[in-house]
Amino acid sequence: MTKLIEFKNGELVAVGNFLAQAKLKGKASRGRTKLIKLIEEKNKEYNEERDTIRDPYFQVDEKGEKIVKDNNYVLKDTSKGKDLDKELADLAEEIVGIEFTEYSEKFKALYDALNNYNYELSDTNAVIYDLILDKFEKNFEKEGK
Repeated sequence: MTKLIEFKNGELVAVGNFLAQAKLKGKASRGRTKLIKLIEEKNKEYNEERDTIRDPYFQVDEKGEKIVKDNNYVLKDTSKGKDLDKELADLAEEIVGIEFTEYSEKFKALYDALNNYNYELSDTNAVIYDLILDKFEKNFEKEGK
């Protein structure tokens, strides 16, 4: 049975950052490392897609480099800024799947460790923690039934 964990493109960095700082050991830590690597691959794809969307909107110089003014790329047509923002927002909301059947045992250990996590979490970390557990529960709780 194939196992899949899904996140929005815009959640990938926050999930990876949370996992990187979580205090884990043993098999759970190995599961975390595998998941972070898979997230990094998906985030790389996301950034490439962002560039593909953004590039046509920006002015370039004679060398083909984007023109920068006040630390921002210069739009070809300033009236199209909202169109660009909408396309990027839509891309950030797209769901990406990370197939992890091969690492199921390590991911189960990660899920168990996070489910029994004894450290206090607040703000963004608490939200990301809840998100990760919700995603894992879809895979692991149905196994127990």
